[in-house]
Amino acid sequence: MPTIEVAHRFDWDVFVRRYWNRKPVLYRQPAEAPFTFEAIFEAATEASRPHLEDGSAPQARSDVTVTVEKMKQHVLAPWLPRAEDGGFDGYDARLAPLLDGRRYALILSRLHASAFGLWDQERDFFSGLWRRVGLPLTGGITTLFHGNYEHSPVGVHLDRFTTFLFALRGRKRMRFWKKRPWKEDVSTVLDYAPYLASSFAAEVEPGDILYWPSTYYHVGESVGAQVTTSLNIGIPITEHRPLYSVQDVMGAGPSRARAPRPPRRPAPMLTRGALTRDGRLSASLPAAFTEALSALRDASHPREARLNIQAAWLKRASAGGFEPVPPHAPAGRLGDEALVRVAPGVSILFEQRGPRDWSCAANGHVWHGSGGGKALARFFSMLNTGHEAQVGTLLEAFRAERKTRRDDTHLAATREGMRSVLEKLQACRAIARADASA
Repeated sequence: MPTIEVAHRFDWDVFVRRYWNRKPVLYRQPAEAPFTFEAIFEAATEASRPHLEDGSAPQARSDVTVTVEKMKQHVLAPWLPRAEDGGFDGYDARLAPLLDGRRYALILSRLHASAFGLWDQERDFFSGLWRRVGLPLTGGITTLFHGNYEHSPVGVHLDRFTTFLFALRGRKRMRFWKKRPWKEDVSTVLDYAPYLASSFAAEVEPGDILYWPSTYYHVGESVGAQVTTSLNIGIPITEHRPLYSVQDVMGAGPSRARAPRPPRRPAPMLTRGALTRDGRLSASLPAAFTEALSALRDASHPREARLNIQAAWLKRASAGGFEPVPPHAPAGRLGDEALVRVAPGVSILFEQRGPRDWSCAANGHVWHGSGGGKALARFFSMLNTGHEAQVGTLLEAFRAERKTRRDDTHLAATREGMRSVLEKLQACRAIARADASA
């Protein structure tokens, strides 16, 4: 029977050479945990917040799952963590009377998109891996598993992700099969007792890091009835569909510089006259198809497509492998006297497109602008030094204008336009106030 390899010192070079996409490995408390309990609980409460008022099934997202004795709960609000719980201990204490001894599972997916603190910690930790293997083409996923459930609610399964498990609390067992243990044409198995003989397992404790490639079938199990908490981070390895890249080229996200002109009257959903009296298709396309073709022409125009490709890559590169990114904070006004500096570990990406157009990105957000010339390159260069700079000094090379039209997607390289850039960078936490009045 195969066994899992155990290591004690975590080193990205050794990991990539020996284990990456090859075989599982268990690191026994290799160093300080890369993620704090505080950041994880904050993200959990932010992910739960939209469901606390109305967490019924029709509105519930697929990235929030609660089970009690293996039964999925359709009303989520009573079972979700809240900020007033103060932490997972307080959350468990509040749930205890509701559970009355029953086993439960709380599973939150896409967790890093809910709070900046956890997202930033993940990006910092995995930057060492990206330098060695490259950024994933689609963002990694973050899933919190919390509870004393008997085994993973989905049973034995295979992911399209190569996975890192970070053990936070309690002891947990992960069971693996190198090949699919059953012959039936099904993707998961809940009753896997007949296949235990061909499996091998690893028991993780707080501080451990467990890794397994995407080719291994697996299931998580409780050790006893204790409550465990773990964070799984999956890196997509397979199934990057061409459609995803087409969506980037077509500008499926909010990064597009200009939208197609809307029709004067939206085309009706139901179309009369699609068939002639003798049953043949009409020679005229329905209005809805004509509008769709018009939108396609706009989005696939070479200039527009180049802009979408550039925006998608700048966004992906600055997101550090984890998309979607957390929402930005409200933008505050930055006066000329304010002192700012780029946040630690952040680089503001800047690219020019021809003599006038440019794009910049930071922390997974991207903006487009025009004008500025050489002053623009100096502006971003000064920011990326990491030194403190006064806003007025950063803006002094840009001309003032009497009227300023502020736009979320396209910015003019004027004094007020570049002030808006600074305010957007502050809102996405790429720069911070360095003066006492911050």
